[in-house]
Amino acid sequence: MYDVLKDAIVQGALHPGERLRDGEIAERLEVSRMPVREALRRLADEGLVVAEASRWTKVAPIDVSAAERVYPIIWSLECQAVQLAPTWLAPALEDMRTANRELERALAAGDPVAASSADDAFHDVILREAGNPELTTVVHDMKVRIRRIEVAYFGGTTTGERSCREHTAVIEALAAGDISAATDALKLNWSGTLERVRERGGLDAAEPPEGA
Repeated sequence: MYDVLKDAIVQGALHPGERLRDGEIAERLEVSRMPVREALRRLADEGLVVAEASRWTKVAPIDVSAAERVYPIIWSLECQAVQLAPTWLAPALEDMRTANRELERALAAGDPVAASSADDAFHDVILREAGNPELTTVVHDMKVRIRRIEVAYFGGTTTGERSCREHTAVIEALAAGDISAATDALKLNWSGTLERVRERGGLDAAEPPEGA
């Protein structure tokens, strides 16, 4: 239940400001109200839902300015993940190369959903190799906020062609055993993505574009 509602909010099926009535949701999904209420409480704790006690529950507005705050947290934690990994072996690096090739193909095909998925796959290898589930959970939670911005303002992804080159720099540094250069390249990748958000005007927008 929680995952269903979370995905609907993140992907824009449930719009910012839309009222969430537990009875209606329970009836539509053919479940009792209890799991719906529990899911809504969890989503409220994560900032995806806002509620006025005993009055209403709504999908939280999208805070585009959160990008300025969230991106630095993400790149700091991923740089930490690079440093936590005991070693960077060929299989992990090949997984990163595969994800980057998928990203190149998705961008060439103009497929933002596939591009976002491939970009996530690249960065997930870094988190996986760190072997720290708590860190992974925190990063994934942070990325939910970014995903809402991607869907509402940028057609599904903020990833651009420069991301592929930036990813390659990360891989090459790790292959050479240069952890410092790898973290520098990773930070450049995330800060570059933030800059692309700024360039496209998303941070100045007050509301999602019409039809989003």
